[in-house]
Amino acid sequence: MSKEIQFMPERLNEEPVVFLSMTNSEIKWALMVFFASWTPICLVVGLLIGKMLLCLAAVAGLVFASMWVAGKRLKVIKRGKPKQYHMLALAAWLQDRGLAKQTQIRHSRVWDIKRWRTV
Repeated sequence: MSKEIQFMPERLNEEPVVFLSMTNSEIKWALMVFFASWTPICLVVGLLIGKMLLCLAAVAGLVFASMWVAGKRLKVIKRGKPKQYHMLALAAWLQDRGLAKQTQIRHSRVWDIKRWRTV
């Protein structure tokens, strides 16, 4: 009697976790954000102290440290939540501050079907 393995297709379409609970696309997004934020800061500091090469090396270290902290924080945010919860929470946060279009229904209302014509 052979034991049959149950096929679970929804798991095949999920992006695999690569580093500290972050998927490949989350890592790319975080790297772009951290690199874009640390580079100008370090370039200004490098110009002020006159050590440009040292400050460019500091960008790499700060980006890695930021990735580590973001991965640890994201692990806590994702724990016990449904798939893509953190992306929906980020979209809701941006919509609350007016930085994104209102695409989510986030308020509760009562729907009522009223008859406007008698039969």
